[in-house]
Amino acid sequence: MKKLIYLFVLTLGMISCSSDDETQMSNTDLVGKWNWTGTSGGLIYFEETPETTGKVVHLTLTDNYNFSITNNGNEISNGTYELTLKKAIYSGEIERCIKLLTINQRYVGFVKNGIVNVRQNVILEISDNNYDGIRSGFIKIE
Repeated sequence: MKKLIYLFVLTLGMISCSSDDETQMSNTDLVGKWNWTGTSGGLIYFEETPETTGKVVHLTLTDNYNFSITNNGNEISNGTYELTLKKAIYSGEIERCIKLLTINQRYVGFVKNGIVNVRQNVILEISDNNYDGIRSGFIKIE
C-alpha cells in the first residue's frame, strides 16, 4: 500500500510540473526592433522624445524572450522578458503585461514593465498601469 501511495504522489508531482515553454504566451507580434518615439505622463505631466533628449533608443525583442536596449547605437542593457496577464486599470479587462526581468535599475527613457499593446503591427505601447501613469511608444523598424 505504501508503494502505491508513493507512486501516486510521484505521479501527481510529475503531472503538476510543467516547462516554461508550455506556460509562455505568444510574443510573435512583439518580436522585432522597435524605435522609441516618446514617453509621457505622470502626476506632474512630462514628455520626452528623441528630439528633446537627443537619444535614439531601440528596444529589440526576440522570439526566445530576450531583449536588448541600445542608446545612440550603444547597448545599455540586455536580458530576458516575460509576458503575463494583468487587469488593466483603464479598460478593466485582462491584458498582456511585459516585464523586462534582468534589466538593471538604470533609467532607459521608457516604461520597462507594464501593459503592452501592439496596433497595426507597427506601433508598440507600454503603459505602467497606474492612474497617474506613464506611457512609452515605439515604431517597428525591423
